[in-house]
Amino acid sequence: MKIDFTKTHVRDGEIRYCTNDKIEIKLYAKGGGLVIPQINTSNHRYVIGDVIVKEEHSVAMMFRCFLPNQTHENIFFRFGLLPEFKTRICLDLNLLDCSTIFTNRTPGTLKLVVHGQRTNRNEVERFELGIEKTFHDVTLSFENFYLSDEMPEEFPIPDIKLVDEFGQWKRKDWPSKIYSFSQLKDALQKHEGDANYPFANWNKWGGDKTRKLTEGTGFFRTYKDSAGRWHLVDPDGCDYFSVGPCGVNPGDECRIDHFEKLCDYLPDVDDPEFKDFYRIGERQRAKYMPKDYAKTVFFTGINLKRVYGNNWYEKWEELTYNILKKYGLNTIGNFSGIIRNNRNIQIPYVRQLYGFPTTETLIFRDFPDVLAPEYQLNSEKFASQLTPYVDDPYMIGYFLRNEPEFAFVENIAIVDEVLHNPAQTYCRSGFIKYLKDKYQTIERLNAAWDSDFHDFADLNKPIEKCSARYPKSTPDIRHYSALLIKEYIRIPSECCRKVDKNHLNLGLRWATANNHDMMSGWEYFDVFSINCYSFDPTNDLNFVANAKVDLPIMIGEFHCGALDRGLPATGLKGVENQEERGKMWRYFVERVASHPQGVGAHWFQFNDQFCLGRYDGENYQIGLVDICMQPYKELMEAVYETSKVIYAVKNGERAPYATFPKAIPMIGY
Repeated sequence: MKIDFTKTHVRDGEIRYCTNDKIEIKLYAKGGGLVIPQINTSNHRYVIGDVIVKEEHSVAMMFRCFLPNQTHENIFFRFGLLPEFKTRICLDLNLLDCSTIFTNRTPGTLKLVVHGQRTNRNEVERFELGIEKTFHDVTLSFENFYLSDEMPEEFPIPDIKLVDEFGQWKRKDWPSKIYSFSQLKDALQKHEGDANYPFANWNKWGGDKTRKLTEGTGFFRTYKDSAGRWHLVDPDGCDYFSVGPCGVNPGDECRIDHFEKLCDYLPDVDDPEFKDFYRIGERQRAKYMPKDYAKTVFFTGINLKRVYGNNWYEKWEELTYNILKKYGLNTIGNFSGIIRNNRNIQIPYVRQLYGFPTTETLIFRDFPDVLAPEYQLNSEKFASQLTPYVDDPYMIGYFLRNEPEFAFVENIAIVDEVLHNPAQTYCRSGFIKYLKDKYQTIERLNAAWDSDFHDFADLNKPIEKCSARYPKSTPDIRHYSALLIKEYIRIPSECCRKVDKNHLNLGLRWATANNHDMMSGWEYFDVFSINCYSFDPTNDLNFVANAKVDLPIMIGEFHCGALDRGLPATGLKGVENQEERGKMWRYFVERVASHPQGVGAHWFQFNDQFCLGRYDGENYQIGLVDICMQPYKELMEAVYETSKVIYAVKNGERAPYATFPKAIPMIGY
């Protein structure tokens, strides 16, 4: 079914050109869109068409779905497109069931994520394809759109060159861009040499040796002082504030399947000198997602090998430790390969455990049937991976996992999903038993919930959004949801503690702090971790504190990016330029340190992402270093200034940095 653009209209924008099969529009910076009524009259699964972003940077596109009388979308797909690059998009309307947040890429499109509430397609009043809020008006061209039950057989890729021999964006010049092999070699050699912290009061761990808080145990510990302020202490018992980047690897994955012709240079995949820099094959991001085929390459690693030959990895370690220590970074954050096999460790690190326990039947997204016996068994297997690291004093602790995906749904109540899911799960049986024990008879339950069940067996049938259908059920649903979250945490945490009593359980790295249910089970952690994509972490830190979580808090991820260097997207927070990135670092990290429960902040990530997207399509300017491993001078100078004063800020002797960065709306997906 072809989409006729003469039957569409624009919200917060203007039409520049329109025929039946092509339209060019300017959407205003507030985040406008093209309303497409024909989607409402069709039952086809996919919305397909070609889009050109007529700007110099990527754009965060938005496919919004509005219910009647809604001024804010009930659910949306946000996805990235490259600039001036004709891209065939394919939007799957089955994703309205909210069963996933992440999706596999189609050729040409960058990352696509799904946010919002489960939505019945027939209830949608308005479908709209537009943009996220941005810092200027955006011009787009749409053509050859249609609705279908089949994905397109082809996703044409323009025949142009976008990536130079070093992995850099060709369409732009910027200070410090590498133009020759000799320039690359000189740039790398500047960072060779022995690595040392620059501050006289720092010990080998990066702790403050002038602030001994307790007797050392040989491992990292937590400590609460007489004023109620939480600290980490290093193995010598000294005050330790954890600051450093995630993803300390020899470059980020650069996805190139379908994009090979866009690159000036790629070594042959069978070249014995460079074949190890390729990753080719199937991968599965989550158990509930379909498998994906990907071909990735590491341009940074290739650059290093071209300069250093077979000794490239050892030289990368040398350069990396030198950069980190020189600027006062004392932690290697999550997702870091530099800690593999514990070889040559020079900086304390955190480690994420992989393969978080799951069950054959899932409740919603990645939330397992936590009351099933297999969850306990799988937790025991999961914990065994700690065994090789039990005696490593450089390991601060371990994260159980990263950003549980079920929790991305705002205000989710897990029991609503237990009841929505038709499966006869242990969680469903447990909730029904809880209700039977509490109410004894179905009549008492109906009176309490204002419901009309014939017997408790009715609860074995799928119920759509029980807490909305029966609002008086909410207290029971919230109570038992919190209990299930607690079990989700307790069982693997206790298994890990049996294997490793030396290291700190650093929690789950919740994607945000906005749901009190997710504060359940905190007592099984040593440190409560959240990721925080805000300019100011104070609200998130206070949310956790106000939920009566009596633990130190670590920020597992934060970042910002700008468009004044070599990438077309900012990441999840945008600022005007590199100087403002430095201000953001100082403002954010020093506010974590000044909070009574703040003990660490980890930047995501060490490397810039690839201009055409990593494996899932993120292409953000978020690195401490670029793809040629050059540190961003303005940012790193700010890193140094914060590290120099971090222990004074942490202990209330110095006010945190007070200049708020100049922000722009993000270009992120």
